[in-house]
Amino acid sequence: MILRFVFKTPSTQGIIEKICLRVAKKSEVKLGLSRDLENIYAYVEGDENKIEEFSRNLANELPLSVFLKSLSAEVVDEFKDNLVRDFPDISLPPCPKCLREVKDSQNPHYYDIFHHCEVCGYKAQKIDIKNPKKLFDKLREKLINGDKISIQTMNGAYEISSDLENAEIIVAKDLASVAKYFMAFEGDAKALGSIEKPILKLKTNLEFKKRYGISTPAFDVKLPDCMVLELLFEGLDIHLLGLKKTTKPTDLSFEVEVEDILKAVVTDSKNKDILLYSGDRGVVPKFEKFVKEGILGVYKKYGAYSKSDKSVIDYKDFPNLPKKEAKPAFAGFFSVLNQWEMENKTTIGFCFYKEDESKILINSPKFGVVEYVDFKFYFDDFKEIFALIGAMNDTGKKLIENFSKKRPELFENALKADISSDKKGIFYLWGLIGIILGLDNNIKNAAKKLLKYANEAMTKKGPRIDYKLESNNLNPLWAIRTAMSFNLAGVDNYLLSYGVIESFAEFLSNMYESFNKETPLDGAVIVGDLFEGEFLNKIYSYIDKNYPVYTPKALPISGAVEAFGSLVINSKVSN
Repeated sequence: MILRFVFKTPSTQGIIEKICLRVAKKSEVKLGLSRDLENIYAYVEGDENKIEEFSRNLANELPLSVFLKSLSAEVVDEFKDNLVRDFPDISLPPCPKCLREVKDSQNPHYYDIFHHCEVCGYKAQKIDIKNPKKLFDKLREKLINGDKISIQTMNGAYEISSDLENAEIIVAKDLASVAKYFMAFEGDAKALGSIEKPILKLKTNLEFKKRYGISTPAFDVKLPDCMVLELLFEGLDIHLLGLKKTTKPTDLSFEVEVEDILKAVVTDSKNKDILLYSGDRGVVPKFEKFVKEGILGVYKKYGAYSKSDKSVIDYKDFPNLPKKEAKPAFAGFFSVLNQWEMENKTTIGFCFYKEDESKILINSPKFGVVEYVDFKFYFDDFKEIFALIGAMNDTGKKLIENFSKKRPELFENALKADISSDKKGIFYLWGLIGIILGLDNNIKNAAKKLLKYANEAMTKKGPRIDYKLESNNLNPLWAIRTAMSFNLAGVDNYLLSYGVIESFAEFLSNMYESFNKETPLDGAVIVGDLFEGEFLNKIYSYIDKNYPVYTPKALPISGAVEAFGSLVINSKVSN
């Protein structure tokens, strides 16, 4: 009998494959592995009882993954085994098997915070803890008494307390604790409970406000993502702990190679897709298909190079090769096209960055890549902006007069603000709007706060902000003036900030619709570090309703993907 398991996943990290290999050995069945662009196939051959045992063991050991879309099984006639057992060496939170062993008092790994296996674990320098159970009992006692502890975790050193007032991250004991104190929706549980253990921005509910007396609308939340936090919560009758970074942990200290924790958003799309928008842990290094030897594609701290039959994406060790970098918007676009084998398809690329140029690109097999929309605008000061809005029409002139009279403090602060900046495009525009709303006098800080407010807003619908194209550029004055109008109408900054990003996402979605009517598209590419939180959620969900959307394959929306794109582009140039 041959049973084929089909794991729908874009990941090539080897997590599922390693689990299958381990379970097959334990169940004494023959295992074959194969894959295509979207699926991993596990062929299990053996008698019916052995295959049933494999299925049970797989259910116990297979963790959730942000990259695992679905799992199915079917009886087939042909056995296949053509996947090379070559997987990147990544750091991951504990797998189900290791967690059971560490919490089992009869297991030799009981309370061993450094225990790991071929699937999970961190690059840590193991220290000798004479009585780890006693140590954790003391740590828990401190927390129960309301004291703070200072410890090293596998993902950073933190001051930890049950006081959440100034928490940078909240770690919840389990999913039940999340459901009790936060507005968690469909898909959030899968993301938080996955083996990658990403951070989600979750809004607090009434129970949270009642229990903790904190009015902060949202927090970065995660579940325990290492043995240290897992064992700290073991037997602890506290549901939430606040984490704040520290440099010198005093209660528990050891050396560990700390990687950036993943941050994710669960989209409103039909399948509640989980998208990563920052972080490295568990996703780099990463293997992609071979491109060309002799080139190191770079972007920020990341590098990508080809060797043998694969390409390696990493941020640590690179070969001594000529460094090649492409413009981020093009690098991100070409990277996603290459990963999903869409280079010969007609696609639109929404490529938006905070520090670099933002562009809307069109790729066509007939014409190649075309810059469809460029976002280039710049102003000397708000005196110029107000004058231009006033000159647009009588409504604009009246708006400036009313704003100066009814919001004199905001008006004067804007006039005094130094808006000279190296920031570009939409991030620059959102910084201008943030200044108008009084969020900050600095372009970068104002834009960051606007995004923060949008992510924390207690709403699913905001006011409509006008975004209008003129030729191949956006006229930013319409967005600024409608934001001023809503401010005059008394709309609070959380709701208004949400409207700013939601309306732009809808504007991009409408642009897809318009272009698609003229030239049918095969899908949209979304890439760039401006896409985060609710903005990423909205643009993805709007387009995904009717059309295919392609994001970096098993990578965050920006970072490592541009390094691979630089390798792809420069390999074409050098041919």
